[in-house]
Amino acid sequence: MIRKRTEHLKGVKIAIMGCIVNGPGEMADADYGYVGSGVDKITLYREKNIVRRNISANDAVNQLIELIKEDGNWVEPVN
Repeated sequence: MIRKRTEHLKGVKIAIMGCIVNGPGEMADADYGYVGSGVDKITLYREKNIVRRNISANDAVNQLIELIKEDGNWVEPVN
């Protein structure tokens, strides 16, 4: 789901981690992190810093894209 919506972003590293315990350490070199933090909850990171905590999994991909846009790293996909 994340890859499908962001695969056109060249040079942007997004780490997708299933666990809040090991995730942050294992994604240290990523630009953004998408980390499971509970049942249907996601925490988003910018590099090693938490920027949005415990957001709904249903809205997490959209919020990740918003974060990428806020940072100026988003480009519209070419169809």
